[in-house]
Formats: sequence, C-alpha cells, structure tokens
Amino acid sequence: MRRHQARFPVSRRAIEAAADRLVPPFLAAHGEKLQYLAVGAYNTVFGYAVWAALYAALSHRVSYAVILVVSYAISITNAYVWYRLVVFRSHGRVWRELPRFSTVYVATMVINLIFFPIAVARLPFNAYVVQALFLCGVVVASYLAHKHFSFGTGRKRAPAPGPTRPEETR
Repeated sequence: MRRHQARFPVSRRAIEAAADRLVPPFLAAHGEKLQYLAVGAYNTVFGYAVWAALYAALSHRVSYAVILVVSYAISITNAYVWYRLVVFRSHGRVWRELPRFSTVYVATMVINLIFFPIAVARLPFNAYVVQALFLCGVVVASYLAHKHFSFGTGRKRAPAPGPTRPEETR
C-alpha cells in the first residue's frame, strides 16, 4: 500500500526561488534577515487581524485572555509555515521544530497576558494600539530566538543563486 503524502500546489523550490528573487542582488548577503522582516510584517498584520477580529466579535462575551490564546494558536501555526518555508528553509522534523517555535510565541503570549491589562489601564492608548505595539516588538525580538532555537544552529542556508549567464557577471 502506498503512503499518501501531502502535495502543495507549488513546490518548495519554487517558493524559495520566488523569495530569493524579491531580494535585490546587492542585498543577497542579508536575504534571510530581509525575508524575515517581510514575513514578520505579514505575520504581524495577519496576527493582529485575527486578534482584532476575534476581539471585536467576542470581547463583550469572552475574556481577553481567551481571545489572546485563540488568536495566538492561529497565528503561530500560520507563522511557522511561512518561516519554515520562506525564511529559514528548514527541512527538519516538524515534531521537533514546531514545539520549539511555539515556545518562543508562548513566552511572548505569557508576557502579553500579564502586561496587556496593565498597559491598557495605564497607557493613554486603547486596546488595539497596545496590542499593535506589542506585536511589533515580537517581530523584532523573535528573529534570534527562531534562528538559533526554533530552527536550530546546525542548518546551513543555501546561498541565493548567482548569475548564470556570462553577460550577467559583468
């Protein structure tokens, strides 16, 4: 009996090549960081949109903590897929990486659970602004944690492909 494998409509190689094409050649040495920022920006918008939608729909019936936990679960899963495929190009085992990846975000979630109500009560901002500021900090702080902890230090990222035709080398 054959094992069924999940098939993506687009190959990993195609995703990686597309991500590399978005980085200008003179910045290729910083490709991973630039892709992290781009994916981080997308994940920030995605995560904030999920949180805001849940908050707007449920905050009058459900605790902010429940909304935050649910939005984190959705956002972590989305972020893992994008960081794994586009940024860190990991081929490691999901069962090993996903818990480590999640640990980074669970730590930020715990901090958020503690400081969100304090910030909303004491700062001159509404809940939406407080959460947006927190999420911006998460994008910046989590790069090193994901690079060295979530996806491990033993991986080697393949360099971006260089010029292939002689006329491109001039």
